[in-house]
Amino acid sequence: MWNVLENCWLLLTLAGVALVIASVVRQEKPEWGYKPLLFPICLAGLGFGLDHVFTTDYEAVSAIVPTCKRAAIETDANRIMEFISPDYRDKAHKSKAAFKRAIQSILPKASINKVRTQSHIISIEDHSAKSELKLVVHLNNDNQYTGAGGLFFVEMEFEYEKVGKSWYIRRMDITSVNNQPMSWGSIH
Repeated sequence: MWNVLENCWLLLTLAGVALVIASVVRQEKPEWGYKPLLFPICLAGLGFGLDHVFTTDYEAVSAIVPTCKRAAIETDANRIMEFISPDYRDKAHKSKAAFKRAIQSILPKASINKVRTQSHIISIEDHSAKSELKLVVHLNNDNQYTGAGGLFFVEMEFEYEKVGKSWYIRRMDITSVNNQPMSWGSIH
């Protein structure tokens, strides 16, 4: 079943069908003028309005990664930390502060040029979510990891938690780089 808050296409499709019906009604009853067209216009406005006003959990979770990707390119660790849960911990970082120190160390060395998402599969249950992310990371020539420009295929796993109305990353692990098993410990 489609959720009208998550996707405006259901209401837009209904508006299109209603527009066809309204056109037929206008031809049969010309004395009604443009009144039959009000219903399809209202349906289309409702579809766009609901999509604009409401942010679903899926939309909120899926917006975190693009923002963090831009922050990584700009070497802005503080922007990334806005999305990290106070209860953050992963296999290599036992706290949010430890993760922040690691990110502040890694990002300048990496000198990221571009990050492209290959796939991002998200599953949400109540106040928690998980995702699997596959990225292509392009490094600049001045990076300290390869000494030359590089292209890396990175796979990551995320766990998110909802605190109030906001979503935060609770755990983030690197699972592979260039199809080789990898973890945070291999990157420092």
